[in-house]
Amino acid sequence: MLVGSVREKLEQLINDAANEKGFEVGKRVIYPNAVYLELAVDPKVAPHSALAHIRARTSGALRSHFPELKKLPSLWTRDYAVYNQRLDESALGSLSHWLSEKKRNIRARHARRKSCQRSCLRRTRR
Repeated sequence: MLVGSVREKLEQLINDAANEKGFEVGKRVIYPNAVYLELAVDPKVAPHSALAHIRARTSGALRSHFPELKKLPSLWTRDYAVYNQRLDESALGSLSHWLSEKKRNIRARHARRKSCQRSCLRRTRR
């Protein structure tokens, strides 16, 4: 879903939403079905509020630009991780590990889903 022009628009919207509130977007990883952001925000701003602002701005705009996204029940999940300082090399290592684990779990979930779909098709064809 988040490929091509949708991905480009999402990157632009994330930057715009962050600039509106004075957030600094650090590392950003956009997979076809997942987004991971490093945000630097004022300590007075709750992490949930920062993410809620970005989610609200990007979700509505993406759905208006790409009508096929309106079919999805949600563009964002509630998952997020919080670090109370700028990520150094050790924290980036743990974040990279966390991202790779999430990516591996997503791939495994899709593989199981495809396997189930194939077996369900075989059952219905008999």
